[in-house]
Amino acid sequence: MLGANLFTRFWNLRESARAVFQRRKATPKQARPILDELREFCRADTSCIVIGRDGRVDTHATAVAEGRREVWLKITQILTLTDEQINALKGDDHDHDHE
Repeated sequence: MLGANLFTRFWNLRESARAVFQRRKATPKQARPILDELREFCRADTSCIVIGRDGRVDTHATAVAEGRREVWLKITQILTLTDEQINALKGDDHDHDHE
């Protein structure tokens, strides 16, 4: 019955992703599954160091993992911006997208 569970998981993830990224009116309940999936995929709560089969740090895989984590950090940074922080940017001519 694993196939049915996998089917249900990805069906629900797709619906969550569509609610968040296409419809733009997702409720927190709708957003939670895709955010949880991205949290895991981006290694938000684990080390980005990847050890290769030879027991040494795989620098390429580690760099990829760190890039994923950077995306997660950006998402959480945006989600946690307060109104005060956003209002403080009014009239600021500097580009803050590439900090």
